[in-house]
Amino acid sequence: MIDLERSRYSPAAYYNYGEPGDITVLVNVWGTVKNPGLYEVTKGTTLSTLFSLAGGPLVASRTRSTRRSVTLRMTRGPRQETITEFVMENQVLALREDPELVTGDVVTVETVERRRISWRDIVPIVAAVASVALAVDRVSN
Repeated sequence: MIDLERSRYSPAAYYNYGEPGDITVLVNVWGTVKNPGLYEVTKGTTLSTLFSLAGGPLVASRTRSTRRSVTLRMTRGPRQETITEFVMENQVLALREDPELVTGDVVTVETVERRRISWRDIVPIVAAVASVALAVDRVSN
């Protein structure tokens, strides 16, 4: 068993949302959320509630040239079988499935940002190719 008593008094990422007398479950939230860590929540808490308690995805404002993908995955059991997985492109959607959490569940959030190719990316490449072509032309003449 984990020594949670000690972590209650340290700056470790432990969040207790249970009240005295409540039946609670321990779940981990990892990845790009505002508050990753170990969560003690009341039995019956759903994935969407935990995602909200963790502060949602940690994202900065994005420009039009940036594409963002947020993947939320919940695994369970000793083999960490995937229970549910959502991929949100450029937005945060309401969860279609909202499974109830059990002790040992792990929720991971992965955020990937991709910049679209712009003329600023292409011009240096074209300039380098043109320089090489010009040098080859000069040497061959």
